[in-house]
Amino acid sequence: MALYLVFLLLVILSPILLAINLNRRRIRLLGLYAPVVFTLCMLKVIESNIRLTESGSLEASLLMFFYGFPLIIGSLIFTLIRLRFVYQKKIWKALLIFLSYIFGPLLVGVLGLSVVMLFQLHQVIFVVIILMILVSYLPPIYLYYFDRDQ
Repeated sequence: MALYLVFLLLVILSPILLAINLNRRRIRLLGLYAPVVFTLCMLKVIESNIRLTESGSLEASLLMFFYGFPLIIGSLIFTLIRLRFVYQKKIWKALLIFLSYIFGPLLVGVLGLSVVMLFQLHQVIFVVIILMILVSYLPPIYLYYFDRDQ
């Protein structure tokens, strides 16, 4: 239990310190940290479900709850701090970009899971996860191509 609390502390504090350091050095924001962490977590979920079919969903759920969500939350905190620094004068723009990091994959997942449950197509769940991963990269693409004036 104590080791897990140390893990949570490291997962939350290290992105904050990294974001402050990058802000101080005025390094350009690429926005890839949150999607990469999300991709790694989702790939681990897919791997757990493929490797162990009976207990894979339980293992994947526990893995995401105890390790995936803290990592994703830490990466979102990092992204929020970086966006706040980059868009100091346009807080509304930083908030919209940050919300797209959260709601893009979430809405694709909800829509995909509703289609899976409605039509009983459980094999399509992997396609939904891949689509969630791809949608999570849309905010960094926006930051790279359309906001060169950071």
